[in-house]
Amino acid sequence: MTPLTAGALTVPANADHPAGQTAPAAHPSWKPVVLATIGVGLNPRAVAFDPDYETAYVANAGSNTVSIIDVEARKAIATIDVGKFPYGVAFVRHGAFVYIPNRDSDDLSVIDTRTRKVVKTVTVGDAPRWVAVAPDGRHAYVSSTGSGAITVIDTATHAVTASIPVGLSPRGIAFTPDGRFAYSANSDSDNVSVIDTRTQKVAATITVGDEPRGALVTPDGRTLYISNTIGGTVSVIDTRTRTVTDTITVGANPRGINLYRGGRIAYVANSGSDTVSIFDTRTNHVIGDVAVGDDPRWTASGPDGDYLYVTNTGSHSVSVITLTHSTPPR
Repeated sequence: MTPLTAGALTVPANADHPAGQTAPAAHPSWKPVVLATIGVGLNPRAVAFDPDYETAYVANAGSNTVSIIDVEARKAIATIDVGKFPYGVAFVRHGAFVYIPNRDSDDLSVIDTRTRKVVKTVTVGDAPRWVAVAPDGRHAYVSSTGSGAITVIDTATHAVTASIPVGLSPRGIAFTPDGRFAYSANSDSDNVSVIDTRTQKVAATITVGDEPRGALVTPDGRTLYISNTIGGTVSVIDTRTRTVTDTITVGANPRGINLYRGGRIAYVANSGSDTVSIFDTRTNHVIGDVAVGDDPRWTASGPDGDYLYVTNTGSHSVSVITLTHSTPPR
């Protein structure tokens, strides 16, 4: 695909209207805009906003640090030393702490956001990468790539309470909105494990594309999107039937996936083509690409989904992108 950096994106006519209703003749045209580029540490991986969207934390795998971004100023304001090759980022306890899985030291750094210091280091599985927090905030799930397992952490004590075997090399994790199930994208077994969070056991396995990494559940809990890095696709899964219902071709080596405001448009970062693909979640059609930095990896959605942070591993930066729209005159 040719990256779109200035031209308008046209959303399908039914994208902004309930099913069965006729769209007006003039519907919005969407244009991707890069609002800013923020320099951070070396080879950034994951990024996450605090609950109040005042700061964002970025795991810098190449410098064994975490950068803190002032969201309003759009610049890095502090750096924290953590473990070796930090990868994931997640806020817990209403933003009081941040969890950082460190791939090469097989542990997790617990950062106190008030003091901005590591207050505890937790041993987890082999080569931990991603971390996701359950909707009720009580547990965090860490994907241990080398162990083929999900490590469960009690966020009240920062202690490991369980290890759940899943597929080979688990990466991205996503929960249903009610927290009943969690999904683990297993990159080396080309499938997704459906974890029953009550029993902490795998309830089902869904075959997807080649090397799944990113995972996203829609706000209604009905659809799961999985980015397949080698396949260059996104698998669309009906969470009720646990079947793949569609496959979306995006850019090269897609990884992080997130939603725009209202959940009608999704973004996926394509590390192999230095773009972010945008697709309509109602039609599952790609409506354009946005050129970002070198080797974009993971994403985080800003307040109300108004904009997106994208980590650029090769550029040591974070891109801030959004969509603007206008309605042509009739």
